[in-house]
Amino acid sequence: MTNDLQDPTKALLQQLAQLCKTQFDITISASKMQADVAYRNLVLQELSQLQQPDLDAVLQQLQQEFQRMAPAAEPVSRHANWRQPVLAGVAALAILTIMGGVWWFNSAQPSAAPMPQAAVQNTAMPATATVVADEPKQTEAEPEPLFRLHGSNTVGEKLAPALLQAFLQQQDAQALDWQQGQAAVERRLDFTLANRPGAVQLHAHGSSTAFKDLAVGKADIGMASRRITPAEVEKLKPQHGDLSKIGNEHIVALDGLAVIVNQNNTLKAISTEMLAKIFSGEVSRWSQLGGAEQPITLYARDDQSGTFDTFKALVLAKHGKTLSPQAQRFESSSALSARVSEDENGIGFIGLNYISFNKALAISAGADSTPIYPTRFTISTEDYALSRRLYLYTPTAASQTVKDFARFAISDEGQQLVDQAGLISQNIRVEQVYPINDAPASYNQYAQKGQRLSLNFRFSYGDNELDNKGKRDLQRLVHFMESNAGRRLVLMGFSDAVGAVAKNAELALKRAKAVERELTARGIPVMAVESYGEMLPVANNDTDSGRERNRRVEVWVI
Repeated sequence: MTNDLQDPTKALLQQLAQLCKTQFDITISASKMQADVAYRNLVLQELSQLQQPDLDAVLQQLQQEFQRMAPAAEPVSRHANWRQPVLAGVAALAILTIMGGVWWFNSAQPSAAPMPQAAVQNTAMPATATVVADEPKQTEAEPEPLFRLHGSNTVGEKLAPALLQAFLQQQDAQALDWQQGQAAVERRLDFTLANRPGAVQLHAHGSSTAFKDLAVGKADIGMASRRITPAEVEKLKPQHGDLSKIGNEHIVALDGLAVIVNQNNTLKAISTEMLAKIFSGEVSRWSQLGGAEQPITLYARDDQSGTFDTFKALVLAKHGKTLSPQAQRFESSSALSARVSEDENGIGFIGLNYISFNKALAISAGADSTPIYPTRFTISTEDYALSRRLYLYTPTAASQTVKDFARFAISDEGQQLVDQAGLISQNIRVEQVYPINDAPASYNQYAQKGQRLSLNFRFSYGDNELDNKGKRDLQRLVHFMESNAGRRLVLMGFSDAVGAVAKNAELALKRAKAVERELTARGIPVMAVESYGEMLPVANNDTDSGRERNRRVEVWVI
């Protein structure tokens, strides 16, 4: 039978999909049934077992259409073609139990009769429905995955699907179709490429599962909303190489948490230390912060949320606190944001995209740092205290397709998709900067006549070696300057406050000079190099993460 179905047949398949959804709450893909004969036959075979009059009528019309389209030597029978032995084998390993008709089928069949399984899926699973516990084996109807992405839900929820679709379309893949897996965070993207079926597996159970699944061979790419730990690097090194190296670690996006209060709240800025005291319940009234004599209502994301994981790491754990049991938990950032907008005593934390009708507070990392508001620019430069990097990790011996996907994710096109997914891309932005009180005179002169770029180069303690993001940002900066002929670069070096002031100023200058050498070697001249040492910290020098953010080289254009 040909895959090029005629219009009446296409209409019947769409009618069948609609009937399954409205009558049984079963979701099937009409487009995939048109493109994939094996999938179509399997679905029709299993639906025929339901024996429901309206459904049977549509199936009968489809049978007649297929008989009309089939060559005379190949008669089509509803029970012959829809119940081929190979498809029966597929059905035995089918993806999900038929959802909407479970109750009817169980009551209509003898107790010893097995329940039929289907290649259709139910997006709203009823309480009585069960999922096949065993992982489906690979069959012709479910091809071996091209590759498997496992890990962070922050990356896997919106960004990874967008990147996968765009990447596969760039490879001329056709008939892209998402299939829901056994868990809400498990999906599979089916496609055809060069007339052959293919698939990509996407599991987003959390960052730690990226490294666990890489270790046991269940994943080809790891997604993480935190950097791989030294222990994880050592564990995976014999099998996958050093995942902390630039060839294996790919910063795909930046993200930031906004701490929100009701618009009528007079509070404007807060430190991470005070935030930890509030969300642990140690500080429980707004009057303790100079506000009204009212109790503080806490709103927080649930334990499954990557947003909560980040808040816990950057705020609570940093100050030795745990979340108060009095906090109201939300699965949805939108619902949390809406609740704060209705509660003048409320405070919560969400992703930057969900601020909505609330007020975002400026956050300081400590007493010696300036409070900074969360914006796309301050998150891009990583000056904002609650910013974080999102990663993809690929083994050294990964397939060429895996490496091509990682390269696509950090390309200009991939970074545009990052912005569309509500995260912060690494494509360079230009921002007007204003003079700062107590800043050096030369700094304020640059602020009056220049602009700052949305990237900082950062370094390890006592080192002039750029981190992995900095190494890739060099190339982004080269492309920016090539596209903005006539602009002149100024590099400003800063240090942490560990050690002597003069020594820190010298180290800051060396790092800025190191960036200058890298740019000059790529044909990009630098107009001026300045060193401001430990002045103008953006973070608290009392923590490792704060000192790391203070060790930076800012990039300005005149």
